[in-house]
This record gives sequence, structure tokens and C-alpha cells, in this order.
Amino acid sequence: MNQQWLTILMSKGIELEQNLRQQFQTAKEGLKTQLEERGIRLSAADLAAVLEDVSPKVSHAALSYALDIVRPFSAGMGLRISRLSDTQVEMIIPARTRNMNEAHTLHEGALTTAGIEAAKLLWMRHAPMGNFEILVTHIESEFFKSQNEECRLRMELAETSREVVLSQLRDQREAKSDAEIKVFDANEQAVAELRLQLSFKHTPALS
Repeated sequence: MNQQWLTILMSKGIELEQNLRQQFQTAKEGLKTQLEERGIRLSAADLAAVLEDVSPKVSHAALSYALDIVRPFSAGMGLRISRLSDTQVEMIIPARTRNMNEAHTLHEGALTTAGIEAAKLLWMRHAPMGNFEILVTHIESEFFKSQNEECRLRMELAETSREVVLSQLRDQREAKSDAEIKVFDANEQAVAELRLQLSFKHTPALS
């Protein structure tokens, strides 16, 4: 009997997830159509920003789902957005098999990938209209301790730094900036620190 109930519950859970994904897809397509009619290109970050005022939890869940299926390199890592604003991003990297090394601790490469995704995600909230590219040109990293449980990556973007980059993009179509990502465990102890050098390129949208 217990097995039967478990099977029913699992079936209902899968059905609910499929329904939610279908509703999200329908809403996204409708929103995308409306925005494109107004000359606005929809991205995962744009969608999150639109949903933010309505429901931050829905916004983060939708964006986390998009990260897990849209990004070819990080697909399947299970990266989750726990905080996202114009100046901050917090991303959770789970301790799943894909993210672990042979010692069953989080792989340095997985932490680095998550840090890059977090930095790009935060900058994409401020992407100017047109083709906007973010390239990582240099990485420095320090790993303070091994971690066999999920971690949180955090990055802050100062308004002054953001405005300098956006101004350079408007004038020169290119800009550079640094990003610092800090990684913590569940006890707020430092696990790692990443320092990225980013290069931006912008091709304005045609009128």
C-alpha cells in the first residue's frame, strides 16, 4: 500500500511540474510576442526582471529553470537563483554528482563555471538594446576549503561601476570591468573567491 501511495504521489508531482512548465512556456511566449512587437528582445534575464515585481520566487525559479536547460555548458548543474537585483546576485550550486570531483567535494571547475554564470546574469540585467556580448578574458581564483555540500556564490555590482561601463559602451561600443565573486558554505564560512576580468561589446539595435 505504501508503495502504491508513493507511486501516486510521484505521478502527481511529475504532473504538477509538467503543468507549471507548460504554463510558464505559454506565458513566456505570449510575453515574448508582445515585447518583440514593440522592438524589445526577450532574454532569460529580461523575463526575470519582468516577473520580479510580481513574485520574486517565481522569477528566481523561472530563471533557475532557464539556466538549467538553455546554457549548453552549465546545463544540468542545477544552478539556482536565490537573490537577484540590479546590484546583487546570489546563486546556489548544489552538491550533485555532476558538480563533484573524485574526492566527492565540489569541483573547482564547477565553482568557476557558476561564478561566470552569476556575473553574466547580473550584467545582463543592464544589457543595452541590440547585440550585447560578455567575454571573460582573465580569471584568478583562491580556494580556501573543500566543500561536500551546496554553496552560495555572491556578487555585487556598484552603480558607479555599472554606469561607467554603460557610458563607455554608448561612446565606444566596447568596455572592460572586473568582477569579484565570493563563495560561502551554509555556515557563512569562505570557500573560495573568484576575480574575473570582463570585456563587453555592444552593437546597437537598428531603428
